[in-house]
Amino acid sequence: GYKTMSAHLTDDKGNLTMINRSFAGACGGFTEAVFAVTPIETLKTRVTDDMRRGTKNYTGSLDAFMKILKNEGPSGLYRGVVPTIAKQSTNQAIRFPTQFYFMQLACGDDKEKMANPIYNGLAGAVAGGVSVLATMPQDTIKTRMQGEQAKELYKGTMDCAMQIMKNEGPMFFYAGTWPRMIRVSLDVGITFLIFPLLSKYM
Repeated sequence: GYKTMSAHLTDDKGNLTMINRSFAGACGGFTEAVFAVTPIETLKTRVTDDMRRGTKNYTGSLDAFMKILKNEGPSGLYRGVVPTIAKQSTNQAIRFPTQFYFMQLACGDDKEKMANPIYNGLAGAVAGGVSVLATMPQDTIKTRMQGEQAKELYKGTMDCAMQIMKNEGPMFFYAGTWPRMIRVSLDVGITFLIFPLLSKYM
């Protein structure tokens, strides 16, 4: 998604403005949220929630997939799609420009440094950390909306957000920030570190 959109937005000189870079990232985030992240995250959350509550509704992810599809239809796998789209679009809209400008700050015009996987990895880790701060509220709502009892507890995404705000306060949207920041920073850092290495052979 990002590569396709950025190719369309790049000018004749090969430049991509920060706004266009962010927009291309958001398009990539939207694509991954719809086609991959939402159904996978729904399965993960439902199975984890089932194990935590001890309800034993599912024996595993495949069993959960089959039961959700049978009992709720395809829409059951897409519960929480709105906050997931918001989270993934914001994630990528922030990560790509942050990674790019951190690389410029750290490497300047040094092409050798720009191609160095270590610099790319460090820039990715910074971008991942920044994106976590911007997307914690969306992630919190997404997790609630994909839980086993979400259908009974919430009328929709906005109702879920309002209930969290009313019952647990605004700071609850940022519960678990540090663990997620560490995980995402490592995840994105490793991704950006590996990408230039793979590019040499593909």
